[in-house]
Amino acid sequence: MAKNIVVIGAGFSGVYATKKLAKRFKGNPDVHITLIDRHSYFTYMTRLHEVATERVEPNSIQYDLQRIFHKQKNVQLITDNISEVDKEGKKVVGENGTYPFDSLLISMGGEPNDFGTPGVKENGYTLWSMEDAIALRDHINVIIRQGALERDPQKRQAMLTLVVCGSGFTGAETVGELIDYKKVLARENKIDPSEIKIMLVEAAPTIINMLDRTNAAHAESYFKKNNVEIRTSSMITQVNSDSVEIKDQDPISTDTLIWTAGVKTNHVADSFGIEAGRGGRLVTNKYLQAKGFEDKSIYVAGDNANATEEGAKRAVPQTAQEAENEAIVVSTNMAADIDGNQNYMEFKDKNMGFTVSFGAHYGIAQVFGGKRVRGWIATIMKHFTNIMYFMRIHSGYFMFKYILEEFFRVKNGRTVFGYNTSKRSNVLWSVPLRLFFGLAFFLDGMANVNDSVSFLVTAHPGLGALEIVLGALIFLGLFTWLANLIVIILFFFAMLTWPTTWTLFVALALMNGSGRSFGLDYWFVPWLQKTWGRSRYGVPQSIYKK
Repeated sequence: MAKNIVVIGAGFSGVYATKKLAKRFKGNPDVHITLIDRHSYFTYMTRLHEVATERVEPNSIQYDLQRIFHKQKNVQLITDNISEVDKEGKKVVGENGTYPFDSLLISMGGEPNDFGTPGVKENGYTLWSMEDAIALRDHINVIIRQGALERDPQKRQAMLTLVVCGSGFTGAETVGELIDYKKVLARENKIDPSEIKIMLVEAAPTIINMLDRTNAAHAESYFKKNNVEIRTSSMITQVNSDSVEIKDQDPISTDTLIWTAGVKTNHVADSFGIEAGRGGRLVTNKYLQAKGFEDKSIYVAGDNANATEEGAKRAVPQTAQEAENEAIVVSTNMAADIDGNQNYMEFKDKNMGFTVSFGAHYGIAQVFGGKRVRGWIATIMKHFTNIMYFMRIHSGYFMFKYILEEFFRVKNGRTVFGYNTSKRSNVLWSVPLRLFFGLAFFLDGMANVNDSVSFLVTAHPGLGALEIVLGALIFLGLFTWLANLIVIILFFFAMLTWPTTWTLFVALALMNGSGRSFGLDYWFVPWLQKTWGRSRYGVPQSIYKK
């Protein structure tokens, strides 16, 4: 008898759990897995601040679900807005269809919690969706440009003041990005960077309270060193269009309030009739089953779950790391339900520490065992934890995309390696070198074939033919990257002499895409990417449906 597994929400936990379930039931035609999300892509939520400050483009953190699940033939992707969970009838109701389930995972993510503060929705900017990030990015660009041209000193200062409310990881990382971004904004608008004022407002007496006090103190020192004004014990009571009011303090004149003060469960998930705890998070048992509906095989993970290790007083924080941990638990237990046994896994808080990046160049890591790492190395560790997620979901495609767009395709040197990797050079200048190198290989190959004097490769007719092919490809700019890679390999097997060492470094230099400037790769590479991508991954769509 066929069994239906339904996962609502393609976030960190939803994608990872679906991947694990697909692997568990691979080759079993009786188990059908459906992943439903309102978008056709997975958004890397912990990088939204990078989009909001123009460090990366929006598509850099959007990962099409088709490309993630192209190998999982037992997973059906559905783009729909879910409005109801019929727990008794065991079906999920959306705007465009109804989806029966034998086992259900609710992982719809969270949304900003304004705690009822007046004016946040109308006048503030949140950072909890791609739409939020783009709206904030556009606003900052406009308001700084207007402020640079404003002659009234008070209006000018308000326009050039950026206020971040909340010093959790999202708020602190946003402040870090703004430190880098204000230099770009100042240069583009021809003003002094010191005119752009960044403020961090926190209701608690201390900032970044998920870190220990030593690391938090270093973060605070970094902020102050970069002229960030920090106001602790400052509760915002109202957000106006041109100011922020703070309890028992003078208001702050600003046109930009970025609200990162809290998160609550998705309002749709909150309407499913499942008992809720703090922040609307749905209460679960030790197996992450929804309280009161254990017999219905309904599970909760990610920001929706009030996940608490048995015996602990508080639920775990709503982080990507915890979402991944919860995905392992729920996928194991859902598989047990489908198999008809109760070999359940208990939820354990496997907190391995934190990595936080404050912009492209400075970070803080608090790793398992209490070890503290700060600065450049911590930022590298942050990148590594992001790359690890793509490894866990077995997406080499998006892991490669992440590396390209975090280290190479970045404007203004805003990467951990600065302009060393991110400066985009014009490969046109390498075309003369490519033509010379290709011709040299071609002529040497002809000499080798004719048993004449070979000045590159040890005389051998077979190698001569290979040289001719490689030389022609390099000269014409076709398969340029691959041809030069073969040259490098050939160097170590047939050309390893001091006089020919130059060929190794030329081949390395020509692997930078020189074939796409006045070469056949200009047409061939895009065609190959398009054709190979479609055959391997299918065609990404804006809407996935039955």
